[in-house]
Amino acid sequence: MNIAQQRLAQLEQKLSFQPQSGLPTHFRLELELEEFVQRFSRRQEPGSNDLQGFTVLILQLGPTYGMVRKTLRASISEWILYQTGCRIAAFLSDRDRVFHTREDEFVLLLPGKKGSSLQELLQSLHASLAVPHSFTGFSVSVSVTSGASYFPEHGLNRSELMHHADLAAGAAKDRHKPFVLFRQSIRETAVERMELQNSILKAIEAPALHQLGEQFRLLYQPKLFVSSLHEGRLHISRIEAEALMRWNHPTKGLIPPSQFIPIAEESGLIEPLGKWLLYACAGLLEGWSETGHGDIGLSVNLSPRQFRSSSILHTFENALSSSGTILNRLTVELTETSLFEDIESTTRILERFAAVGLRISVDDFGSGYSSLSHLHRFPLDEIKVDRLFVEHIRTNKQDRVIVGSLVHMAKDLGFDLIVEGVEDAESLQILYDMGCRGFQGFVFSEALSEDEFLSFHDTIVANDMFMQLPSAPTYES
Repeated sequence: MNIAQQRLAQLEQKLSFQPQSGLPTHFRLELELEEFVQRFSRRQEPGSNDLQGFTVLILQLGPTYGMVRKTLRASISEWILYQTGCRIAAFLSDRDRVFHTREDEFVLLLPGKKGSSLQELLQSLHASLAVPHSFTGFSVSVSVTSGASYFPEHGLNRSELMHHADLAAGAAKDRHKPFVLFRQSIRETAVERMELQNSILKAIEAPALHQLGEQFRLLYQPKLFVSSLHEGRLHISRIEAEALMRWNHPTKGLIPPSQFIPIAEESGLIEPLGKWLLYACAGLLEGWSETGHGDIGLSVNLSPRQFRSSSILHTFENALSSSGTILNRLTVELTETSLFEDIESTTRILERFAAVGLRISVDDFGSGYSSLSHLHRFPLDEIKVDRLFVEHIRTNKQDRVIVGSLVHMAKDLGFDLIVEGVEDAESLQILYDMGCRGFQGFVFSEALSEDEFLSFHDTIVANDMFMQLPSAPTYES
């Protein structure tokens, strides 16, 4: 063998096997999967005794592995990969194949294993992979999700089988399930998500940012501060609104935020969408000032990706300076999880927000189980109690205790406290008696168009800031 042949053989060896696990790579998978397809295609012919085919199974390591790889020394993550490969191999027969295709991914080819036989293998395999990896002084548990496709049911060639198994594995991860078998509905969902993402992109590619308003529009959820409440008659001390984005798709109609916001967040398109929202709200506040509604404050939601963007403060300053809007009339709402993701970084960003006069609110507080001891470190103006604690406030004593504790904490720290999801007069009265003064919910109004919201505001102002609920509450303490 000459030098060129030796180098070629060495290169093929490197391409064929992962150094951490010693298992074959995607390079070998492509070759062997093609051989499987050809071999089992012949067995599907009339007269063949072997019609069962084979399964392509993708195993993906959970987020703990990525955290270990980033934070601990390399030998720890390498040992986990090696042990994972060994545990998988221990459950395979001579006919089965296993490949280490990406650092956190393994692919198995399983002849004849479908239905109940595949389920039995998966139960044993997942149980083995869930056993913690032990090291000196500590152990690491790595979760695993998996997705599978069948030959010939889900594909007749290598590309289809891998694509469909990958879609199933992605569905398992999204649904937090240990295993998902490919179904056509999974592919349809993926196609729909891609179409929505492309539609967002096309909408954003309009010549000017304001043209987003041709598809996206805003509704306004009233946010009321109550100074007195007696027999369903409220005296309102302050009226604000939360701006809610809605997408009127050209062909699909109204798309709910729960469907398009996660797609925009994942793809990065949330940033131009968020920029449009900020400019729209800044112009709105300026217009309200000119029509005698300069007393109204407005809240906007900021996604975690927007919040961490290096350009976010610049976007705020440009939007607000160009419109002449008074900064302290705009409140930025952040999710609790994004607030506590990186406390040091969050503190720096919020201090910059506060320095230019923006008000800062924590949305859905209580849902992320974050430490209350960190709240005092942030320059906050408001916390919004998650609606989960309000739904059963009439009957659930524990929810009352939690809300009561948040009321006292907000008072001690000097924050406004807003209770979301107040749906009925009885719950409103209970919350008011507990010391809550800021509210949002259908007990006052659903989300309104701009004209409807201004009419709602003007009606309260015309009644000397009084509002009468449809019926007075009755309840037992």
